[in-house]
Amino acid sequence: MTTKQQNKLAMYLATKSVLDANNAVWQPLQAFADGYTDFTSHVARIQTLELSQVTDSTGIAQDKKASKAAMATAAQTIASAVHAYAVKTKNNTLANETDFTISDLTGERDADAVKDCQNIHDLANTNIASLAAYGITAAKLTALQANIDGFKAIVSKPRDNIVAGATVTQQLSDEFDAADETLSEILDGLIGQFSATNAKFVSDYNNARIIVDTSASHASPNQPTPTPTPAAPTGLKTKP
Repeated sequence: MTTKQQNKLAMYLATKSVLDANNAVWQPLQAFADGYTDFTSHVARIQTLELSQVTDSTGIAQDKKASKAAMATAAQTIASAVHAYAVKTKNNTLANETDFTISDLTGERDADAVKDCQNIHDLANTNIASLAAYGITAAKLTALQANIDGFKAIVSKPRDNIVAGATVTQQLSDEFDAADETLSEILDGLIGQFSATNAKFVSDYNNARIIVDTSASHASPNQPTPTPTPAAPTGLKTKP
């Protein structure tokens, strides 16, 4: 939410507070009551959207790191077994394709890590009939595939958050526009009908409708210019 929107939301809440405190005054005027219901529904949606907009991505980053480590560990364990089998059978190509450490896999780009781990899985699956003696089972390959798929799902989350964030931003803008329209076109137009019976309510409403720039209140006050220290007079002799 922008600073301008935050200032406007503060105005909305102040206006709502005045309206809530004077419910008995405006409730008999049906059009005003309907306008209040419409206005407050937009305010509620704005507050809900604001909460969803400030989602912290720290948790996603931590989940991604842990998932990548789990995938790399599972893949390297299988790669080591396949590598041992390849060395034993003098299959140099297979040996080179499965020569990985855990840090090799966790330290490379996400897309490369997924590609290498998937290749390790597929190579092991191709040779699974010969790998039983090296501790490789179908269950272990299934677990590795689950690790790979889980990491791929997490990798896509930051992009999903960007898309979702853009949607929320547009929805917020729409809700602010709708709330502004209800205030300016309905409630502001009808508030004058209460001037004769409750001038204080009208005054409080109009005061609440003023948007205050809260960011200005946090600006540093002007610091007074320090008075320079007078220079010592010149040409005077000091006593010995």
